[in-house]
Amino acid sequence: MTPDEKRTPEERRRAIGERLRTERRRHGWLKPETAQRLRDVLTGSQRPDLDTLVSYIKRWEAGRSGISERYRAAYAEIYGLPEDLLFDVSRSLEQGARPVQSSPAEDVVELAAWLEQSNVGDGVIGYLETATRRLTFDYARQPPLTVLEEATALQAKVTRILRSGRQRIAQTQALLTISAELLAVISLLAGDVGRCRLADVYGYAAWMCADETDSDTARALVLCAQSKTARWEGRFRDAAALARRGFELAPATARGRVLLAVSEATALQSSGDVAAAREALARAQAAADAPGAADQSADAWSCPRARQETYALQVGLGARDPAAMLRSVQAADDAWADGDQWVYGTWAQVRIGAALAHVMTGDPEGATAELEPVFALGDDYRVVTIIGRMSEVGQRLKHSRYGRDPRAAELRDRIRAFQAGSLERKAVTAPEVS
Repeated sequence: MTPDEKRTPEERRRAIGERLRTERRRHGWLKPETAQRLRDVLTGSQRPDLDTLVSYIKRWEAGRSGISERYRAAYAEIYGLPEDLLFDVSRSLEQGARPVQSSPAEDVVELAAWLEQSNVGDGVIGYLETATRRLTFDYARQPPLTVLEEATALQAKVTRILRSGRQRIAQTQALLTISAELLAVISLLAGDVGRCRLADVYGYAAWMCADETDSDTARALVLCAQSKTARWEGRFRDAAALARRGFELAPATARGRVLLAVSEATALQSSGDVAAAREALARAQAAADAPGAADQSADAWSCPRARQETYALQVGLGARDPAAMLRSVQAADDAWADGDQWVYGTWAQVRIGAALAHVMTGDPEGATAELEPVFALGDDYRVVTIIGRMSEVGQRLKHSRYGRDPRAAELRDRIRAFQAGSLERKAVTAPEVS
């Protein structure tokens, strides 16, 4: 009995897998390149796509499955070896291997040619960057589920490019940077419609892309999204720490820096540390006033004056200071009057914050007046942030001071009807990250 015949089937598969991996590395091929070469020599109409072939190669090289005759022949052809020699692990490949020899000059030329290979042009990367930037603007203006669908479709395109071939190093870096921001935006959107687990998954994938690019700017944006998810999951200390880390990583002129500081503030307020929250608000204002600070045009990562005031309003709520809350409301209204871009989410939170201040001071009619335009907000825009703030108003209206107040009872009923249209109740088709 030969040594090969003494092996169990599992041992034989592992040995063949090791041989295939060794031979692939001897040729200097990555798995996607090997998959492409196998596909090129396969005959017939039933040729698997590259992603499927890459998954086959992983299983074969790990010894997890046997290899059919069709693929054995293809392997033998691309490696230039007799099939019986390649798959007989008891024999040395040196008996039939073609010598791989080249001059130093040929090696350099081959390296240069390999570096120039790319499955994407710079024009396509430019388009993907522009499309991603547009989605960050749409985040603040368009129905969340619509933007979520567009963002996941765009990310699928980027993923296909990254996985279906190879790019120049700078192009791969650019694609990973695009993916980091896109996945972070998707994480924000998933949280907005109440899918925190999905937001966590996309946040993790975004971090992997940002870390791979070694970009602190990208890392900061991802940490901003992760902080928001942690806050909505009730992990306020984690949320504050994530936001602070992002603030410290972000360059002084980077997008998202002001938002990171106010995100830390509201997380600290939620954990009961109002003094530290006020310090974070001061850092936000200093960042906004810094020379060369990023343009605060309203998008997913910006925090213009009106949006800053919504976070200051939350700190005022934590301090149980309705007068401070109403000052923040007035400051936000003044910012819009001065030309700040109007954003539905910021506007709704300001109106709800004003209503909370009125409820805290015993004025349900004032609260109703503030909420009247918010009740008209379409279902497609009723993100969990807005629904959650409405819940706070409803909860405070249960105070004993309003026990027999018909105005408070009517307002609670209208809030419940508004909450029935929450986006959290709608189906979300965002796929899992693979």
